[in-house]
Amino acid sequence: MRLRFLVLIVLSLVVAGGAAYMTQTYLRSEREAMAKPTPEPEPRELSTKVLVAASDLAAGTILNKSHLRWQPWPEEGVTDTYIVKQANPDHKVEGAVVRQSLARGEPLTEMRIVRPGDRGFLAAMLTPGKRAISVPVNATSGISGLVFPGDRVDIVLTHTVDKEQSTTGSKRQASETVLHDIRVLALDQRTDDQDGKRIVAKTATVEVTPKQAEKVSLAKQLGNLSLVLRPVARDGEPDTKGLTFTVDSEISAVVGTPRRRATGPKVKVVRGGETEELSF
Repeated sequence: MRLRFLVLIVLSLVVAGGAAYMTQTYLRSEREAMAKPTPEPEPRELSTKVLVAASDLAAGTILNKSHLRWQPWPEEGVTDTYIVKQANPDHKVEGAVVRQSLARGEPLTEMRIVRPGDRGFLAAMLTPGKRAISVPVNATSGISGLVFPGDRVDIVLTHTVDKEQSTTGSKRQASETVLHDIRVLALDQRTDDQDGKRIVAKTATVEVTPKQAEKVSLAKQLGNLSLVLRPVARDGEPDTKGLTFTVDSEISAVVGTPRRRATGPKVKVVRGGETEELSF
């Protein structure tokens, strides 16, 4: 009886020791497995590319190649409105205008742009609050076709001042800068400058405020308008936003400065049925 009891105790100890060993071995293997870094899945190469904005684009921006780029895109995230390179390898949007602003990396869609010739194209180019008005130009007043859409210009009026309107009481020739720093939207019917071709236009369409549009309309009736190209770099450029003008006597030494005759009091003399005005 005593022997059987001892055998049971020994067997119990063996079973308990085996269970403890197996438990310790299992816990050790689990800790080792958790300590090992989880292998990252290999990145899947994205074969689909969509056309996106390379930088933030404001509404009214005339697109060129630097504004856009092809971006790899997950195939499950591509919608029918995106411009996909595989389906449109030669897709061209240069010269189109951004209808709604685009953030950097945002896919381009046909609904966000308007192309030359489309209805509302010129209206999409306008800055909110601005208007478009056309100015007649020629090879001389249009800088020989060296002004392109997107350039900034001043508008100069050259006209004749009748003696009745002149402050000197004599007929004068004058030139005035009536508008400063105006954006050119189009030349004739062209609104893009991607090919860089020189165009001697007959009409320049510019972007102005409503008040400036009234000034341009009146200036066209007074005389001839010319475009003066402004530089791209503005550092150190003097402020010329005030009214500036030049008269004929400043250009030619032959043309003297007319002097207004000094007049004294005027008296009306009535002789019979005749009236005469005398100045003293």
